[in-house]
Amino acid sequence: MKLQIFSLVCLLSLLTLNDTHAQQNESQKHIIKFNLAPIFVGEFMPSYEYVFHKKLSGEIGIGFVTKNYLNDFVQESNLSNSRLLKAGPAFSLALRYYPYRSAELIYCTAEIRYRRYREAYQQLNAEGLTEETIEYNQRVIPRLGLGYIIYMDSHLLIDLSANLGLGIEKKLLLFNESPMSNYFLHFGIGFKLAYTL
Repeated sequence: MKLQIFSLVCLLSLLTLNDTHAQQNESQKHIIKFNLAPIFVGEFMPSYEYVFHKKLSGEIGIGFVTKNYLNDFVQESNLSNSRLLKAGPAFSLALRYYPYRSAELIYCTAEIRYRRYREAYQQLNAEGLTEETIEYNQRVIPRLGLGYIIYMDSHLLIDLSANLGLGIEKKLLLFNESPMSNYFLHFGIGFKLAYTL
């Protein structure tokens, strides 16, 4: 009899803990994030994830890009003093699938990212006035990825991810009449600090 009562108490405790965890998980539908890894390519973009199904969520990010520091580190830069850095737009849109529970453990993602790096080249025209020509490097990156979420406490979490995709680049330089297109294999990593509301 004592064993049956003890078993019943343990079972009720487990069900209560599971129900509490499910209620906590239900309330975590809104997640604010900031990805630290893309800072190396000059991207500063906070994002917002909304859990709209127990295994699906959508994420949107809006921000800006400055200079691709990683690209400048790898390639020799021959920029003159007459070039000025201009901030360009950046955004991302992603759909996430959680095989276990929403916003927990492992996830798969399909994402599209957009970055537009801009520089202004200044020169004097025939009248002696300063004339500015904008150069740009536009990148559209559809990609697939895997991620893992680590909860630090009930609200603070770390979102780690690795992504693979195809980069579609369109570049307009000063002395070119039309933009040049290029395709490249893209590999990205994510290290997001996040807070659930």
